[in-house]
Amino acid sequence: MPETKAIDLVNPEVMADAVSAALPNAIRFAPYARTDDTLVGQAGDTITRPKYGYIGPAEDLEEGVPMDPTKMNMTTSKVTVKEAGKAVEITETAILTNVSGTLGEAESQITKAISDKIEIDYVAALDTASLSFNGTATSPEAILDAIDAFNDEDDEGYVLFINNKDYTKLVKSLFNVGGDTQERAIAKAQVAEVVGVDDIVKTRRAAEGTSYLQKQDAVEIVWKKHPEIKADEDILARSIVLAGNDFYTVNLFDDSGVVKIAAADTGA
Repeated sequence: MPETKAIDLVNPEVMADAVSAALPNAIRFAPYARTDDTLVGQAGDTITRPKYGYIGPAEDLEEGVPMDPTKMNMTTSKVTVKEAGKAVEITETAILTNVSGTLGEAESQITKAISDKIEIDYVAALDTASLSFNGTATSPEAILDAIDAFNDEDDEGYVLFINNKDYTKLVKSLFNVGGDTQERAIAKAQVAEVVGVDDIVKTRRAAEGTSYLQKQDAVEIVWKKHPEIKADEDILARSIVLAGNDFYTVNLFDDSGVVKIAAADTGA
């Protein structure tokens, strides 16, 4: 009778499909970004992204007088696709004695590892913002003043990315002081409403003292190749190595779509 080996229980293609399906939800920042997978399977590792300038408001016209065409301005930015990956090693004993649990955990861990790396790159893209505000996002006043840096006339659907500790300070600033007032639970949606944003994302990826206001879709995640899982057997160690990798880029699509909130460096 043929013997079932640990490597026979591993199906890399099935795991890759599962990781690809779970990744969009695992990346907490994805709902606020433009996502593009049209380049999957295309050749090349450099992507040119167009950016268009506003042509300005319409002008008054006079009867019989032709309009003067306005030239559209377009700039481009080149971004390079990068590869990120993570590998885990599992003993044959662990696989054979706990098939679904061990392999499922490996799949989950690889998904988390890739999503974490994309979130790190996402914050790095936010940090390239050309708009900035001198201060810290630990009070409603500071955040509302930072929103003014956009110079928008209408609400554009802002998202605040803030370090967990700074968020705690922000919430505490909303407590009434004096008397016997105690700290009370304040829902994140309530905090967002007070500070004039649509949503707040607490993240350790943002350094304490530095926060970011982002317009919806100002950052883009471009997929070049969806996650792939490969398996290899180490007959001496009696273990299976699972390696997952992904090709993508994270880019600040709208230069005027992010405001970095941080205290100015005095050089002291």
